[in-house]
Amino acid sequence: MRERTKQFWNDVHEHFKNRNYNWKFKLQVCLPIFIGLLILDIITKQLAFHLLSHDINAPQVKFLDGFINFQFVINTGIAFGANADNLVGTIIGAVLITALAFTIFLYINSKTAAVGLIMITCGGIGNLIDRMWNHGGVIDFLAWVLFPPYSIFNLADTWVTFGIVVLVLAIIIEIVRFYRERARSNREESIINNG
Repeated sequence: MRERTKQFWNDVHEHFKNRNYNWKFKLQVCLPIFIGLLILDIITKQLAFHLLSHDINAPQVKFLDGFINFQFVINTGIAFGANADNLVGTIIGAVLITALAFTIFLYINSKTAAVGLIMITCGGIGNLIDRMWNHGGVIDFLAWVLFPPYSIFNLADTWVTFGIVVLVLAIIIEIVRFYRERARSNREESIINNG
């Protein structure tokens, strides 16, 4: 039993040591994406804080009328204000999801998935920074008015949403690639066996 356990940990060590982590792509592409999106999120939240009325009854400021307007809200919950009465749970959940996305980002070697995961990480960190500045709440200022569900969100939320979309696309691409490769391998094997 002891030998098998030792062999298992040696195999795990070798796997992580020899894995292609795609560091060059992550540093040259993903890091600038992360920094740029985080700066944009922080700047837009500060502009909303200083330029929009903090009165919850104030009318929305027209932006793209019938699509997205501006309205200032401090949201202590998650999406759509859910879980607003459990600030500690909201923060712990956000930290865990952000840490998980970043950990997978470090490990994964798919470029498309890496972009999606860094966007999710960026959105999570942007909102966590905002929670530190605003006593547990985040500044939301983009009011979605096109169709239900009507909501108010910020750019960090947008980064998370787009990151999830990119990640789903990466998974679909990998599944298609896997089945295409398997079909090609089966055809080649069939040709060899029949030829």
